[in-house]
Amino acid sequence: MQMAMKGLRLHLLALGALLATTAGCAVEREPNMEFAPWINHMMFSSAAESYAPSPVSAKTGKPVFANGRVNQLPPLGTIPRDFAPLHFSNDEAGRVAAAATFPKAPVEATPENLARGAWGFATFCVPCHAADGSGAGLVAKKAGWNFPIGYTDSNAGKWADGYLFHIVSYGRNNMPSYASQINQLDRWKIILHLRALQQQNGAAPVAVEPAAAATPSAPAAAAVPATK
Repeated sequence: MQMAMKGLRLHLLALGALLATTAGCAVEREPNMEFAPWINHMMFSSAAESYAPSPVSAKTGKPVFANGRVNQLPPLGTIPRDFAPLHFSNDEAGRVAAAATFPKAPVEATPENLARGAWGFATFCVPCHAADGSGAGLVAKKAGWNFPIGYTDSNAGKWADGYLFHIVSYGRNNMPSYASQINQLDRWKIILHLRALQQQNGAAPVAVEPAAAATPSAPAAAAVPATK
């Protein structure tokens, strides 16, 4: 009898251990039970939600922030970390000023920087300018544009690095700004890669014929490629 009772207890202990180990695998649709809520600080956070109304002070009965918001604007004149503001106007005068300030890119043409610039060029520039900078990218072909930049006799080959940086940052003509997609340091590295392309491609670029679907009502002879 004692052996039977002992065996039963062992079976009950084993069953309890099994239930305890598998209880966490259940998918509950309702909130779990709370144990010792007075010490469960992770569940009951005292921090205010970022986009919720400002909490009310227990002492004054007024919102902690006078404007009633939790998220506050940064102090006037501060800038985000690792961000350098540009002080050039978004016009030709600004481009000229950028060219005078930065005749050469303020980063060295190290193998690492050139590799990063090649990545940035392939990611953001190739769709219009093509991998060799000839301007025969897929977007340019479909739209009937011709934006060659990878040759020494192109306009880009004659512009200062700061001038190119301004165009990438602010955009120009058909080219939009890439300031939100590419940080400033990577923009300079892309220009380093572009200069390397221009050194490799000394010949004149081949003109891209406009796509017939792009200008169905205009004769081919009247189509004039846009320039940046």
